[in-house]
Amino acid sequence: MQRRYICNPGSVGQPRDADPRASFAVLDLVHGTFTVHREDYDIVAAQLATEKAGLPTILAQRLAIGA
Repeated sequence: MQRRYICNPGSVGQPRDADPRASFAVLDLVHGTFTVHREDYDIVAAQLATEKAGLPTILAQRLAIGA
Protein backbone atom coordinates (compact mmCIF):
# COMPACT_ATOMS: atom_id res chain seq x y z
CA MET A 1 0.00 0.00 0.00
CA GLN A 2 1.36 3.39 -0.98
CA ARG A 3 0.85 6.29 1.42
CA ARG A 4 1.31 10.03 1.20
CA TYR A 5 2.17 12.31 4.07
CA ILE A 6 2.22 16.05 4.51
CA CYS A 7 5.08 17.19 6.73
CA ASN A 8 5.13 20.80 7.85
CA PRO A 9 7.90 21.94 10.23
CA GLY A 10 6.65 25.52 10.26
CA SER A 11 8.38 28.60 8.98
CA VAL A 12 12.03 29.20 9.77
CA GLY A 13 11.31 32.57 11.37
CA GLN A 14 7.69 32.20 12.37
CA PRO A 15 6.82 28.64 13.36
CA ARG A 16 3.51 29.72 14.99
CA ASP A 17 3.66 27.28 17.89
CA ALA A 18 4.79 29.63 20.70
CA ASP A 19 8.43 28.53 20.31
CA PRO A 20 10.35 31.51 18.88
CA ARG A 21 13.35 29.48 17.74
CA ALA A 22 13.83 28.85 14.04
CA SER A 23 12.18 25.63 12.88
CA PHE A 24 13.26 23.39 10.05
CA ALA A 25 13.07 19.70 9.27
CA VAL A 26 15.04 16.97 7.57
CA LEU A 27 13.19 14.31 5.61
CA ASP A 28 15.23 11.12 5.25
CA LEU A 29 13.55 8.89 2.70
CA VAL A 30 16.12 6.13 3.14
CA HIS A 31 15.37 5.71 6.85
CA GLY A 32 11.78 6.92 6.69
CA THR A 33 12.26 9.71 9.23
CA PHE A 34 11.12 13.31 9.48
CA THR A 35 13.05 15.17 12.15
CA VAL A 36 12.15 18.69 13.27
CA HIS A 37 15.04 20.81 14.52
CA ARG A 38 15.02 24.06 16.49
CA GLU A 39 17.78 26.66 16.53
CA ASP A 40 18.19 29.89 18.41
CA TYR A 41 18.80 32.97 16.28
CA ASP A 42 19.21 36.69 16.85
CA ILE A 43 15.55 37.65 17.20
CA VAL A 44 16.31 41.28 18.05
CA ALA A 45 18.34 41.67 14.83
CA ALA A 46 15.51 40.07 12.85
CA GLN A 47 13.01 42.43 14.48
CA LEU A 48 15.13 45.45 13.61
CA ALA A 49 15.49 44.27 10.01
CA THR A 50 11.73 43.74 9.79
CA GLU A 51 11.05 47.26 11.02
CA LYS A 52 13.79 48.75 8.81
CA ALA A 53 12.14 47.09 5.80
CA GLY A 54 8.99 49.05 6.64
CA LEU A 55 6.91 46.01 7.49
CA PRO A 56 4.17 46.26 10.13
CA THR A 57 5.45 46.33 13.72
CA ILE A 58 3.28 43.35 14.65
CA LEU A 59 5.37 41.14 12.37
CA ALA A 60 8.51 42.09 14.28
CA GLN A 61 6.84 41.66 17.67
CA ARG A 62 5.50 38.19 16.97
CA LEU A 63 9.02 36.85 16.28
CA ALA A 64 9.75 36.98 20.01
CA ILE A 65 6.78 34.80 20.92
CA GLY A 66 6.73 32.34 18.03
CA ALA A 67 3.23 33.32 16.99
